[in-house]
Amino acid sequence: MMKKILYTLIALFALGAVSSCKKYIDVNTNPNAPTAVDASTLLPPIQAGMARGVWFDSRYTGQYSQTWASPAANNVWDQEGYAAASDAGGEMWRTVYFSLGQNVNLMIDNATKTNKIDYLGVAWALRAWGWQNGSDLYDYMIVKEAFEPTRTSFDYDNPAYVYAEVVKDCRIALNYLNLAIQNDGGIATSTTLAKGDYMYYGDRSKWKKFIYAILAQNMLHQSNKPSFNADLVTKYVDSSFTANIDNASVEAAGTQSGDSNFWGPTRANLPSFRQSDYIVRLLDGRIFTGAASPSNTLDPRLPLLLSASKDGVYRGIVPPLGDPNVNDANTSIPTMAGATTANATASGKYIFNDNSRGVLMTYSELQFMKAEALFKKGDRAGAYAAYMNGVKGSLDFVSNPPIGKSLTGTQNYISATAQSTYLTGPAVRTAAALQLSDILQQKFISLFVWGSFEAWADERRYQYDTNIFQGFTKPSTLFPDNAGKQVYLFRPRYNSEYIWNVPALQAIGALNADYHTKQPWFILP
Repeated sequence: MMKKILYTLIALFALGAVSSCKKYIDVNTNPNAPTAVDASTLLPPIQAGMARGVWFDSRYTGQYSQTWASPAANNVWDQEGYAAASDAGGEMWRTVYFSLGQNVNLMIDNATKTNKIDYLGVAWALRAWGWQNGSDLYDYMIVKEAFEPTRTSFDYDNPAYVYAEVVKDCRIALNYLNLAIQNDGGIATSTTLAKGDYMYYGDRSKWKKFIYAILAQNMLHQSNKPSFNADLVTKYVDSSFTANIDNASVEAAGTQSGDSNFWGPTRANLPSFRQSDYIVRLLDGRIFTGAASPSNTLDPRLPLLLSASKDGVYRGIVPPLGDPNVNDANTSIPTMAGATTANATASGKYIFNDNSRGVLMTYSELQFMKAEALFKKGDRAGAYAAYMNGVKGSLDFVSNPPIGKSLTGTQNYISATAQSTYLTGPAVRTAAALQLSDILQQKFISLFVWGSFEAWADERRYQYDTNIFQGFTKPSTLFPDNAGKQVYLFRPRYNSEYIWNVPALQAIGALNADYHTKQPWFILP
């Protein structure tokens, strides 16, 4: 799988040289044959790779979760299938083993030698993030043998081991960051770390919150197991993000295609998709209120997230049926964010600008995690408080989306009055009426576009239960290889695993035609 790691690392170092030439030359006597790479030079491309991994594979989890769909009928992903002999759905695998991979090891090595303790903390945090997202998507991962340079084949580790590795790496990361802050007299921000950090710009207190967010996610995803601990989820969330200013995101400069947001006009990826019927009915009130007719004014997020047809009606696709009005210019479902292939997006709203940040985790997401955990525990008062925090956080996020170097914006697209009206309206439950479906579906809205990894994880944890995900529609036509079953996994990356690592794939059943329908460990009792 990592047979060519030396060559890929050299390529990545060359990329770093282009974007940060002066720093590169400063730490190497011969820039054409580097013998050492400073941690601050390694961190930016690693973070860029994290955003890339989420962006690229969100195209497919977005379809699986019914965040969006293809305008053409019977698209393979809308049928909960996969593209054979393709790396589609394999980008996060590449992120874990290439973008992070040996680069995190090199970062740890350099930080150890130069006593850059904060970089050690960040390196272990990024490793934990990779294992968590990788295991959630692919189930089995290569951990123990992953970075042995003499190997040409690799055994997969049990998902329980991967999940435990996440917790272990988070603990190591926290220890290093606490030590770094202590050594600096309690000062949270490190100018040394800021040199390479395009997520939190050297703010180690925010890095600690990000680590607790990973721990919260790790425990919440095990909600079906006897070992699930709602109090731990609450503890981790309470130690994590306190507002959208703490959200985890990666800067996108937006100066040219290579440094632009994946969902912005320059990259032009949105024209491939149309909003789903599910998200439309959540935002127009039909699901939350039970109304027969949609309301375009109930939820102030609706015009910022979705696009209306020319006749002013918001429509969405029920997969895998495609757009039934595709040939009618007046009623066809428009491309996302009002995009067209000629003019890729109506920029200026939500995270659809070239310099909109690559979002990884948010405050509202964490609050909905806490609400769910407390609801399952039976603490309805605590669940309701977290639920309301989640809805408020989502409204604020859409009103002030992160952009450029700002972790949260100042656009104020949604007025305080509009937010208050929504919070006291029929789409937001009272404490007495709160149900699990309210928590999970408000969370689904909060994850729109950027967070379909988590949306799909939620749906899988509840077996796509339409009593909870009340607008989710099982595709009328499933991919033939599914044998009537719904999708639960990504297959490992084709051009590494299915080319180089076939015996190990055989051992975990990944050569079976219906492997992608196997339920992952994290959702099992």
